[in-house]
Amino acid sequence: MTKPLQAILIGAGNRGADCYSPYALAHPEELKFVAVAEPIDERRKKFADQHQIPEELQFESWEPLLEKPALGEVALICTQDWQHTAPALAAMQAGYHVLLEKPMAN
Repeated sequence: MTKPLQAILIGAGNRGADCYSPYALAHPEELKFVAVAEPIDERRKKFADQHQIPEELQFESWEPLLEKPALGEVALICTQDWQHTAPALAAMQAGYHVLLEKPMAN
C-alpha cells in the first residue's frame, strides 16, 4: 500500500472546494490535504473542517504558507486565473510539484 500524496491547497473556491476536495475525501488513500490558503474565512474554515486541517495550517493568503518548509509533495493552485502566476512560481521554488489550473497565466 502506498502513502497518499500530501497536498496543500491554494484557493478553496469552486475548483479547489468543489472538484479536488471531494476527490480527496472519496480517495483518502491517494490524496490528503494538509494545509489550505484561502482569503474568504467561510471557505477556508469549511475546507479545513472537511479535511481536518489544524488551525495553524490554515492561511488567509498563500505567501505565509509557502514561506514554511514544504508540508507535502504537491501544491494545487486553484486561485482565480489572473492570480495563478505568483503562487505557482513560489510553490515550485519551495519544492512542490504543482497542479495548476489553466490558463497558466493571463
